[in-house]
Amino acid sequence: MAHSERLFLACRQHSKAIGNYFQRRYRFLTIVLIGALWVSACTSATETTPPDCPTNGISNGIAIVPTATRQTDPDLLNPPAPPDGGDGADYCPTPIPAETPAGEFPEQFVTTEVVNLSLDVANQDLAATAVGDDMLAAAWLSDGDIYVALSRGGNHFQVRRVDSGSSVSLAFSRANRLHVAYEQDGRILYRAADQGTHPADVAPLIVEDALHPVTNGRTPQVVVDELNWAHVLYEQDGSIYKAKHLSNETWLTQFVAYGTNPVVMPFYNEKELILWGMPTGTYWFGIIMAAPYNGEIRVFRYLSWFNVWEQVTAFPIPPGEELTGSVGLDFLAVSEDEAWAYASWVTKRPFPELPLPPYAQPVYEAANPLFPDQIANPDHIYAGLNAVRWRSEDTPFDAGLWQTITVPDPGSPITFEVWGLIDTAAGAEMTLQIGIDPTGGTAPNGASVVWSAVAAPTSFTQLRLIVPAQGSRATLFLRGTFNTAAVPGTAVWDSAVIQNGSGVNLDFEAPFVSQDFITMPEGWTAWYQDSGNFPTGGRDVYTVYAAWSDSGGYPWSGPEAVTANRDLSGGTTGAIRPDVTPVISMVTEPPSVSFFYVYESGDPPPDSTFLRFGRPYQTQCELGTTNCTDTPGIPLLPRNVVRPSYRLLAAADPFNPGRAFLVWDSLQTDIVNKDVYATYVVLR
Repeated sequence: MAHSERLFLACRQHSKAIGNYFQRRYRFLTIVLIGALWVSACTSATETTPPDCPTNGISNGIAIVPTATRQTDPDLLNPPAPPDGGDGADYCPTPIPAETPAGEFPEQFVTTEVVNLSLDVANQDLAATAVGDDMLAAAWLSDGDIYVALSRGGNHFQVRRVDSGSSVSLAFSRANRLHVAYEQDGRILYRAADQGTHPADVAPLIVEDALHPVTNGRTPQVVVDELNWAHVLYEQDGSIYKAKHLSNETWLTQFVAYGTNPVVMPFYNEKELILWGMPTGTYWFGIIMAAPYNGEIRVFRYLSWFNVWEQVTAFPIPPGEELTGSVGLDFLAVSEDEAWAYASWVTKRPFPELPLPPYAQPVYEAANPLFPDQIANPDHIYAGLNAVRWRSEDTPFDAGLWQTITVPDPGSPITFEVWGLIDTAAGAEMTLQIGIDPTGGTAPNGASVVWSAVAAPTSFTQLRLIVPAQGSRATLFLRGTFNTAAVPGTAVWDSAVIQNGSGVNLDFEAPFVSQDFITMPEGWTAWYQDSGNFPTGGRDVYTVYAAWSDSGGYPWSGPEAVTANRDLSGGTTGAIRPDVTPVISMVTEPPSVSFFYVYESGDPPPDSTFLRFGRPYQTQCELGTTNCTDTPGIPLLPRNVVRPSYRLLAAADPFNPGRAFLVWDSLQTDIVNKDVYATYVVLR
């Protein structure tokens, strides 16, 4: 099959899955996109399948659709309301799922139209973003030059080259002064532009101490404290230094208990630090910083009135996982007694080695596809009119179903009985098992799961397992393992019975429903082991972690996993890019924190030249909990209006906790260079 044909089928299936997904799930928030990036996008609610774009006449295996030229620029100051019609210059509302229960529709986010900030055939590497009082800024690097896009509350961005450099950071003060810090040839430079002035028109200052120019500085970050003083932090020779700008070319000398230090002062003298993330406008204590080092993420706060840094906590990175990028931070002071701080980051657990055999997702289905009108496959039904089975024509699998049940008597054992059989060729290796997790966990490989002995019945045989209860909830598991390739194999289950437990649809006579691309009995959830894109390699596991404080940065709770690159059936798929930014909102009900990141859903077909297609996603959690939207979250933009993306930055609006500014990159048609795009997300 040609690449374009495969892409068409994949996109059509993906589009259908997204529609089912939104109709099926209740969200704390619903993203409603107000903006048509295709000409005539308002004429249909159906997601159009984009073509495969060739390079030099050869299919490159990725679909890229140009953004339509708009007749008017979006007004980023005033988020739009849905219009009466769509003429190509207005905004086109995304349809609200018709099955949303009356009275339960949550708050909605709307976005302004997506804007291409760079509009350049050269490569743009997204670097920084910031939000001021009705001002927005984004910065990127291109061919060794720094560009800043600045919006002063109007309908467009002014994009100008600022200087040459290798990294850049932005921050607005509450007085709308834009602070810019960047690295140039081993020096740290700083610019401060007042409202109405582009930083390209302001002369740079060298960040230096009282005696010697600063040399060999790297990766500067600028942050503004509660009194609007700018602090520039950077790494030099394995230590982090901080300089506080006073005025003109003066850098404030800092006093500590043991005497006067140079104005640029190291406060954390350990080697090989990776930077970082910090919020602005933190009223309570000035600055928070998270610095990963030596297998853990250490969190500091700066007490500006004492001019002291203190380490408040450290979060270990789980064994076998590695940090993939910087730490994102957000801070929101609610009252004199309540201030929330969130830190988030992404880890990667590398795929260790391909298992033997290479497992893949089987086909889940009803044993009787004609249920309830007629009987089919009677040999696969033990009792009643239906049963459940999963099968493969030629690929090994390790897969099953799980269901969490209520345990009425935690002091007594749980008994689980179910009838099962295997149907495969003679000599093939295939087994069945049942399991119970008395703690209520849903991971089939969890340490608390107790499994029965393996069985390989070729006719219906009852498997039985008894496990002491440990609480009011427990989880039941069905498992079928098929270890022989190139022959078909089927696992069949029917007529489950529980003693000291209350479950649903244990006889599999209820309707079968869709879960992503899987059909399964209502009340059960599928799981399967997925070895990945065999034989080209396995799938790495990417996890978004979050930690939080509700008391201004001390103490902290967590870290807790809030999402991962898994689909609803538990299979590992795609990847999560390194950058993740938390945005706290007190205006939702209940209060929430949203995590913005780029998720590359799915995987390329084996032995193909297709690339993963990343786009902006959001996972939202109830504030201070892990009650979050389903893995891996909600796509913020339809796939047919977003080019493949790699990096996403978000900046909360310090003047409006219901808004955030999103900036991301997207591949150009040569699938090498990138443009920079932006939109405003606003709670309505």
